[in-house]
Amino acid sequence: MLSPKHVPPMPRVPARTAFAALLLAVVALSADAHQAAAQDDPRSRLVVDAAWLQANLDDPNVLVLHVGQNYAEAHIPGAVPVDLGAISVTTGDPDGPDYRRLELPDDLGSARSAFEAAGVSSGSTVVAVFEGSGVANATRAIWTLQVLGKDDARLLDGGLDAWTAAGGAVATGDAPLVERGVLDTPDRLDRRVDRDFVLAEGDAPGIALLDGRRPQHYTGEREERPGRAGHIPGAASVPLLSLFTDDGRLRPEGELRDLFTQAGVAEGDRVVTYCHIGFWASGVAFVARTLGFDARLYDGSMNEWALDPELPLVAGGG
Repeated sequence: MLSPKHVPPMPRVPARTAFAALLLAVVALSADAHQAAAQDDPRSRLVVDAAWLQANLDDPNVLVLHVGQNYAEAHIPGAVPVDLGAISVTTGDPDGPDYRRLELPDDLGSARSAFEAAGVSSGSTVVAVFEGSGVANATRAIWTLQVLGKDDARLLDGGLDAWTAAGGAVATGDAPLVERGVLDTPDRLDRRVDRDFVLAEGDAPGIALLDGRRPQHYTGEREERPGRAGHIPGAASVPLLSLFTDDGRLRPEGELRDLFTQAGVAEGDRVVTYCHIGFWASGVAFVARTLGFDARLYDGSMNEWALDPELPLVAGGG
């Protein structure tokens, strides 16, 4: 055993080498921190911009879904159209008490099959694209995928208009042939609530019930149906259109948080949204998710609630 005086001295590391090693360590830590922050930021996981899509469009795992009526006139190259009628159902007489318009089907297999036919698989990176002011069409498709267990479908911020404004190419004509996907994620029916839940829990502590319709519908200035006007008791007004800019882009996070706070939404609340038929409400629920809230949709919305004269409505500002 060597005595202390015979212990070999530690080799000297040149100052420049030590500094370079320290710099690399700092960069690595910074990258890890940035990646962790991105993972913790739901907005970055749920919303992409045109630049991201341009950079990733050729990725075989990226699947662009075009949700709108004018696919043949203009769409992102390679995008696959999704028919909202194929992932929802309309039943009953429009003037009858059992009329339901574009609701989630009881048999989720039909919606799952429609998405699989469009190429959606459990591991696909799905980006939903909308036309013009039709952001609710895209968020409705995203919500339906969430009910089917696929929580990571994304929205193209600004939709097709943002894509073309950024210089993105457009294609015309029929849809491309795509390989059928396999969407085997388990259903998440807890993403939907019914009228019994809203009636019992709509104004309960920890529940933030949000009305996504225009303010004049919320206050009752415009009737939902003849003789039925106003909003569900306990609901606050958060119009979908207030959450997006005029060109269809999601407002900055700070502005959105202010709007939700003004509506009485507190940290940790469970958000429940409704509108006319569950489309605009899907947009409000989507935005709530980008802010980190647990958001659910009353799919029947006023299409169901206003049809029942026994269910209460409140006029005025709430």
